[in-house]
Amino acid sequence: MKKLPACIVGAFLLALIFSPLVSSIYPDPEYLNTTTTATQSPTKWAVLIAASGGFTYWLHEIFEKNDIRDLKKVLLTHVWKNDHIRCFLEEEATKNAILNTSFEWLNTNGADEDDIFLFFFNIHGYYIPVDLPPVDEPDGKDEIICPWDPNVNGWNIDTYIVDDDLAVRFKTLKSNNIMIIFDTCQAGGMIDGSSDLGDSGRVVLTSCDVNEASCMFFARLHWMFPYYLIQGLKGRADLNHDGFVSAEEALNYTKKPVAFRSTIFNQLFDKQESNQHPQLYDGWPSKENNTEELKLIEL
Repeated sequence: MKKLPACIVGAFLLALIFSPLVSSIYPDPEYLNTTTTATQSPTKWAVLIAASGGFTYWLHEIFEKNDIRDLKKVLLTHVWKNDHIRCFLEEEATKNAILNTSFEWLNTNGADEDDIFLFFFNIHGYYIPVDLPPVDEPDGKDEIICPWDPNVNGWNIDTYIVDDDLAVRFKTLKSNNIMIIFDTCQAGGMIDGSSDLGDSGRVVLTSCDVNEASCMFFARLHWMFPYYLIQGLKGRADLNHDGFVSAEEALNYTKKPVAFRSTIFNQLFDKQESNQHPQLYDGWPSKENNTEELKLIEL
């Protein structure tokens, strides 16, 4: 589960050392409602989900909204249409919205196998000490995400979503060009089992490995992994200079800065699990042949 540091003051001092510039504390409504007239082929769709899961961590909510705002701004700048982006923030990010509403929206709005789908989960993650059927986890534990629940009291099986159940929903999508992003704790566990999110026609990016937690980037009022991911999507991740940022390039761009800054975070707050190492599952265009890259952003 995402951890709130014990010493907020020390974290903000670190923020000032590393960068004097900070993001706006609250999301800019302009970027949550902007429309664009640009057209593109293939059609691009995005589902952006962020929630503190009912936990009363006010900083979590601020950082998550900043992540959603800036990611949506990047997409709108690069020919995504506003009505092709669906955001589920805090109270909207319920279990039903994640498992049903978001997938029904895509499947009933003309999305087909040539379209590009982007899913972004900025939400609490953890694991359960059993491997529920289908038994597929190498460590014997299924990973979970925790949607919004105003009455949350621990990890209630009626509240959280198991990785296997989420994987079943993704199999209902028509697209063969899917990018899934998890900024959760234990995020690497979403791709380590044979019945998890890894499959042909998709690329999965995770903020950390299976035994790691995701941490905050106080200098920017963002979670650390999404901050660098967004910077990469703006163009910095185009390391081969072909005019596109691929899903694979975006992940590779995050590796060094996230590992470096999360290590400093750990040294300051003695949180060993906060050493982050972003992970990649590459099943595009297929699990058998993933030599190509899923081009996401045209610069």
